[in-house]
Amino acid sequence: MYKEWLKSILLIVIVASSAVLTYLVWSYEPEFSQIDTTIEGTTNIGQGESVPFEQVMSTYQLVWIQGENNTRGTTGPRALIGIRENLEGSNITSMNVYNSLNRLNVRGEESNEEEFLIIDYFSDVPSKSLFQTLGLSHDSTLPDFSFDRIVVDMKEGNVVFNLIDENRSRVAVVETDIAADFLKGHVESYSDTFEAYTPIITNQQTSNNKTAIYGPSSPGEINTERFMISQVNTDVMNRILFLDSPMESPSQGDVAIYEDENHIATYNTETYEYTYTNLNESTASSGNNHRTIQDIYYFLNSHNGLSQNNVLFDYTASENAATFRSTLNGRVVFSEGLSTAITVKYGANSVYEYTRPLIQTNAKVSDEEEVELLDIENVRYQIALHDNFDLQKVSKIVLGYDMTYADEETDLEFIDYTPQWYVKYDGAWMKLNEGGLS
Repeated sequence: MYKEWLKSILLIVIVASSAVLTYLVWSYEPEFSQIDTTIEGTTNIGQGESVPFEQVMSTYQLVWIQGENNTRGTTGPRALIGIRENLEGSNITSMNVYNSLNRLNVRGEESNEEEFLIIDYFSDVPSKSLFQTLGLSHDSTLPDFSFDRIVVDMKEGNVVFNLIDENRSRVAVVETDIAADFLKGHVESYSDTFEAYTPIITNQQTSNNKTAIYGPSSPGEINTERFMISQVNTDVMNRILFLDSPMESPSQGDVAIYEDENHIATYNTETYEYTYTNLNESTASSGNNHRTIQDIYYFLNSHNGLSQNNVLFDYTASENAATFRSTLNGRVVFSEGLSTAITVKYGANSVYEYTRPLIQTNAKVSDEEEVELLDIENVRYQIALHDNFDLQKVSKIVLGYDMTYADEETDLEFIDYTPQWYVKYDGAWMKLNEGGLS
């Protein structure tokens, strides 16, 4: 009899517990913290994050000159970005523009005791873009001056920026309140990234140590690097740029065509190049280069169209056109058969034309064979001896990478980045081959 009572009591307890648990489950109200769900931009076609303006406005090399026989340089991103970071909040005290390089002077040069940095850009950059990148306070009425080189005099006293235009005919002397000793100490903290550099003279405009062409003296052997690539779907780009879904027209060979009443886009499946044109806009020159570069940057960043490795490579003021290229190990990437550049032409009110590659690198696969690169003096020598080229038309010599398909026959697609000398010849970038420039 007692066993029956115990069973009854246990059964009542189990039923009561079940009823209580059921009530607790159904009446539970979770407490959620408020989460910010704001999304900037649209579909990502870049490397997964927005890029600061300062990142894409990066220089491509620093050259550190201490007296007559001590010249070193670097293309290392750690130094290129790190050296400028602690200048924010400094002030520009004056800026004067001169129509002659006779006003380009650095302290100590009479006794060969000068100390200055050369900061080189691939193309002309507006001075106001530089001031924004460095975080320098300045009077808004200062003139906007385009330059592709800065000679930073840091011998003594306060730092002076000498901005030189690409034609090597004008200079803007910018005085600051940055202590020279402070900047020198900052540069010295990155001394491990610098290597021997050599000045190259090609014409009268490059005839001294402030205007010469500089590059690594003896780069030696550098590995070819292999990466796996993936393709961005054209539907992603069309959703970003067309207000409505475009109609796909019959393809013409390797080129697919998408269009609506006011827009047209093409995609080359062979080169992976996508080009969009806004038929409501036309090419125009705004006269405000800094503002136009900002507008183009904001457009690209709005859909993560840039990556951390992109830098401003060229700006054409007459067309409001900016070109960005990717870099690897601080060196710019070129290609003859694959699309590698992002170009945006800005109209009167919005983007007129937009061209970009629809491939992106996923992961590095391996280091391939080493490439033995010529000393920079031998580069100059080969151009000077060639019957079809004029050394005086050379304005830049840089180490870059040639991006090509890998030779491997697999179901996956791989590309190789092969180190290569590149030369800016008569305004156009060309690759140095055994037979000359191409």
